[in-house]
Amino acid sequence: MLKLYGFAVSNYFNMVRMTLAAKGLEYEVVKTFPSQSPDWISMSPMGKVPCLETEHGFIAETQVILEYLDEQYPDKPVFPKGSYAKARARQLMHSLELYLELPARRLFPGTLFGGRNEQLTIDEVKPVLEKGVRTLNQLADCGPFLMGASPMAPDYMALYVLPLAQAVAKKTYGWDLLSDINGSSELLAALNDNEHAQQFSEESASEMAEFVAGLSAK
Repeated sequence: MLKLYGFAVSNYFNMVRMTLAAKGLEYEVVKTFPSQSPDWISMSPMGKVPCLETEHGFIAETQVILEYLDEQYPDKPVFPKGSYAKARARQLMHSLELYLELPARRLFPGTLFGGRNEQLTIDEVKPVLEKGVRTLNQLADCGPFLMGASPMAPDYMALYVLPLAQAVAKKTYGWDLLSDINGSSELLAALNDNEHAQQFSEESASEMAEFVAGLSAK
C-alpha cells in the first residue's frame, strides 16, 4: 500500500491527499514533520513533506508526486490528455506555486505567526503577487474549475494556495486578491463542496494548535 508522509496542516500534503482521494487510491498516512534527521533525509532529500512511499521507492516534491500518481494509476486522471494540455496544466501549477504561494509565504511571519515582516519584503512581494494574479487570469478557463468542467491537479493546488494568498494580501495590503481573479469564488466553492476537502480542512484546523506550538518551541 502507498504510504504518504506529512501532516494535516501542510497544504502540499493536502494537495496530494486530494489527488489520492480523487483517484480512489488506498494509502496510509504516516504523520511526519519536516526535519533534517538522517533517516528522514534518506527518504526526502530536502527534509520536506510530503513524501510518498511506493513499491518502487520514495518520491518527494508535490508536483512530481502528482505526476507519478497519474502515470502509475491512469484511472480517473488528474492531468488532461495530450502533451499541450498537460503542459498547460503544469504551467498553471508552476504559476500558482511560484507567483502566488511562494511570495505569499515570505509574509507568513507577520500575517499568520504573530511576528513581523520587514518593509523591504512587503514591498518586494506585492508586485510578484500582482503578476501571479495576471498570469492566472490569462491561463485559467474557469468553468468552474481551472481547466473546465472537472477538477484536476491544478485545482487541488489552487484549493490550498488561493485562500492563503488572499489572507496574506488582505492583512498586509488591504487587498482583496480573490476579487481580482476571475471565477475564483465559484472555483473555491466548487472545490470545497467535496467531502474530502471538508475532512482535510477539519483535520488541519484540529492540528493547527500543535503545529504553532511546535514553531514557537524552535
